[in-house]
Amino acid sequence: MAPWVRRLSVSFWLLNFSFVTSAGLHRLSFLQLVTSQAAPGLPRRLSVERVNDLVLSVYDSETRQLLPRNGYKQDRQDFWSRCQEWDNWVQTTYQVLTQEVNTSTPQSEPFYMQILKNCELDDATGAVQIVTRYSLNGEDVLRYQSDQNHWFSVHPVARSLAEHWNRTRETFAGLTPQRCKFLIEESREFITGKTAQPKVRVIPVPAAQDQPHRLICHVTDFYPRNIEVTLEWGEQLSSGIRPNGDSTFQIQVSIELGQERAGPTEHVCVVRHSSLGNTPLRVTWVPESQPPNVTGVLVLVVGCILAVMAVGVCSPWRRPGA
Repeated sequence: MAPWVRRLSVSFWLLNFSFVTSAGLHRLSFLQLVTSQAAPGLPRRLSVERVNDLVLSVYDSETRQLLPRNGYKQDRQDFWSRCQEWDNWVQTTYQVLTQEVNTSTPQSEPFYMQILKNCELDDATGAVQIVTRYSLNGEDVLRYQSDQNHWFSVHPVARSLAEHWNRTRETFAGLTPQRCKFLIEESREFITGKTAQPKVRVIPVPAAQDQPHRLICHVTDFYPRNIEVTLEWGEQLSSGIRPNGDSTFQIQVSIELGQERAGPTEHVCVVRHSSLGNTPLRVTWVPESQPPNVTGVLVLVVGCILAVMAVGVCSPWRRPGA
């Protein structure tokens, strides 16, 4: 079991819970972070409600208050009042799991536990599936699937707990299919109306040693997540869509220009996004009129490296072998 190497920051914890939501599929998520003791900016219990890519509300166990996020004003007190019941539940679960770990491999480092409840609604069929995951110090230990109505121990430390919950038919999902549909429908209009137009920069990267000249199209500050970015006249490399520190996203696409920048006299970055309607955004780069800006390139590259490091170091859910 991995030790607690550093205090988690709430902003990084929220940043790295990003999900890919397919068209016609909506995801309601409740995330909970449980620690052995409160720390500056990090309460003992923190619960977050998220629909698709947007955080709607946060519950803090220290203040016992529900705080809206991203301008969402809908009253959720009736649902979040159950968080006080969850506090007792997760405290017991936390103690059981940490006791099992310390029995097999004692450690002096404190533990943190994460709980993720995902509820997916398929518009086409109306089908709902709920999955609950438990993690200790970033490592998955326990999972519940509503379609099988069964707890699975992902790690040996959770085997006895999973067997006990299966015998007693304990789910304590706190979330039924009916409730899932209601909460998604309730927030649908608000989420549909939230958009942010992308900002685009096209920047040349000078050749270095054996590396060829490259051209980068950096697109950022857009919402919702789905976007199409194309750099014309070249074979593309993409960073993939990554979350920013707020509710928006960014992506970087690049092509090789060759050592001597041979090829077309201009390159066009084409961006298609729902916030732009039917008119794509086109940004043209002409080599003669825009010589390489080394300072701008270094800032962009260093920023991307730091973002990747943040995701790699701070991401609380890690797939085995990742």
